[in-house]
Amino acid sequence: MFRRMRALAATAGAATIRGVREMPAAQDPGVQRYVSSPVNWFFLLVALILFAVSWPTLVMTHSMPDYALPVAAAFASLPVALAWAAPVTGWAISVVSAQLIGLLVPTVNGWPWSIQVTHIISLLVLTFFAYLRCSLRWVPVVWVSTVIVFVLAAPAEARAGWAFGLTVLAVVVALLRILLNSRRQLAESAEQTQLVESQKAILQERARIARDLHDVVAHRMSVVVVMAQTARYRLGDVSDEAAAEFDAIAVSARASLDEVRQLLGVLRTDGEASAAPNPGLDDVPALVTQTRMTGAAVDLSDLVDHEKVGAAAGLVIYRIVQESLANATRHAPGARVDITISPTADGAVEVCARNSAPTGEPVRLPGPGTGIPGMVERAAAVGGVLTTEPTADGGFVVRAVIPPHHVGALGAVGSVPIVGE
Repeated sequence: MFRRMRALAATAGAATIRGVREMPAAQDPGVQRYVSSPVNWFFLLVALILFAVSWPTLVMTHSMPDYALPVAAAFASLPVALAWAAPVTGWAISVVSAQLIGLLVPTVNGWPWSIQVTHIISLLVLTFFAYLRCSLRWVPVVWVSTVIVFVLAAPAEARAGWAFGLTVLAVVVALLRILLNSRRQLAESAEQTQLVESQKAILQERARIARDLHDVVAHRMSVVVVMAQTARYRLGDVSDEAAAEFDAIAVSARASLDEVRQLLGVLRTDGEASAAPNPGLDDVPALVTQTRMTGAAVDLSDLVDHEKVGAAAGLVIYRIVQESLANATRHAPGARVDITISPTADGAVEVCARNSAPTGEPVRLPGPGTGIPGMVERAAAVGGVLTTEPTADGGFVVRAVIPPHHVGALGAVGSVPIVGE
């Protein structure tokens, strides 16, 4: 029997809680914020305790009808529940109700105050939190209003003491708040200064890296260009075919040097970088031609209307083709490479780079490759996807689907240099 009653009580309690939660008032954001704070629950408990004391003791200090007792007790004690959530509102209710009770309700049994003790406690608590939480420009208003209420409510011999105490409290709280605000502003200023200094250091480091990279890469590439262009004069018995090969090496090296300078320009902050345009779909045929000069068999099929492809997407497609050709010539010597750029049914651009099985020994370079992860990142930067997989005949295929337009992507992809796998 006891278990059944306990189960029924639990069911009824759960239904009551569920019903309260479903009430429109419980769905209000302000109510939800209030009940989510443990501090608000504490002050609500204090307010209920003060109300429980105020109601039965009100007849001992004031003369009023019985039906008015709970109302006066509520105005005297329940505003404390707002001490943390809305202290100015609670203080205003307490001040106005204290003034009205003092003016309209007579006291009995020789009680010297015009309000009862619970109302004094409530008003002091709310005044302190109003000093603490309100805007600084409202502190004088709270101070003057509270002093007036206490001067009118307190016995004649105690009015000066209460006025002095409330004044000291207002001054101390205001000075503490000003001090804390100053320290917070000082900390924010120091943090902002540190952020500016760190950004300045980053920019200086970027400029230094750009200069060092430019000096190293430009020197080495310039040497390659000079050696290729002067080979026919320095070496004896150079055939026309070899001379043409050296010229092709020089052209490719110069193009690579220009592209490296452009990519390093994003690191420069001193205005020394040249603003060369980014490569795009129109530059893919030249890229294929340069790759053919290495002896690779490359077939290009471009079925896309270049006017419908944005600069960001065109740059990403160019980089994917560039990296795919570099990987094929390095890892699959002698293989045939098929590059297909075609539109998809939903308006995107599909890029497919497929190479057959190699016929020679791959070129081994030290260090791990980052070409494929770089291509994946570039495709993702413009909202596309890229996949890679080996083929059944021993070759390799790279597929990417790139949206033709992607706002804000050009700066991101344009500053990422391609690194071979």
